[in-house]
Amino acid sequence: MSAPIRTLLVDDEPLARTRLRRMLGELGGIEVVGEAGSVAEALVLVESLRPDLLFLDVQMPGEDGFALLPRLTHRPAIVFATAFDQHAVRAFEESAIDYLLKPFRTERLARAIQRARASLARPDDLARQMQQLLASMEAARNAPATEAIERFERFTVRVGQKQLIIKASDVLWFGAEDKLVFAATASERHYINYTLDDLERRLDPAKFARVHRSAIANLDHAAALRPGFAGTWRLQLDDAARTELPVARSRARAIKARLGA
Repeated sequence: MSAPIRTLLVDDEPLARTRLRRMLGELGGIEVVGEAGSVAEALVLVESLRPDLLFLDVQMPGEDGFALLPRLTHRPAIVFATAFDQHAVRAFEESAIDYLLKPFRTERLARAIQRARASLARPDDLARQMQQLLASMEAARNAPATEAIERFERFTVRVGQKQLIIKASDVLWFGAEDKLVFAATASERHYINYTLDDLERRLDPAKFARVHRSAIANLDHAAALRPGFAGTWRLQLDDAARTELPVARSRARAIKARLGA
């Protein structure tokens, strides 16, 4: 049987340290040799106890966990355990072997302990793995953000006791009136339970455009673009009423480009 991993817990929350100590006890193979609630306390304990493994919180009163690392003359394996995900890349740049997001489960903690054992047994192999992981995280961070968005193709509105299905392509424009949002077809308006911001994200961008903070237009029904007052514009639709929508100055150039004007 391999020797237990001598471990130090650094977290400013006593309850978090108690929970982690209990979880490590359930996993077995870990000897918790000490606890610290600050960077200053941790520095003394690391240098005196020389643990194999350090569980380190990031955000603590005074100095954060990263401030501890350059001061250490004895460098144990580091597992960051924090409630904040934005520090992960920096953690791996500091050669951390894992990054746990609170609240984590015992199964996730067990994987971190496996990495710790691998690090202590084969530090060169794990260092290469961490460099590969860091490279992939950097690539993901620098890649254009892509989000799968379910587009609105149809939606339902209540008319009496029935639900009427409206095709998005049949809507000439969406507007807001007294904090209520409606979909205007050629014949009537239907009030819907979405915000204009929701609609702007989920309507087909090839067809719909936000022309004003209070209006989204179906450009397939655009009939004319007319100059308005003081440099503003009005978008005329092709319905029988020749509805005109205001076009915000900040959006006019983009709308004109979309319409080939």
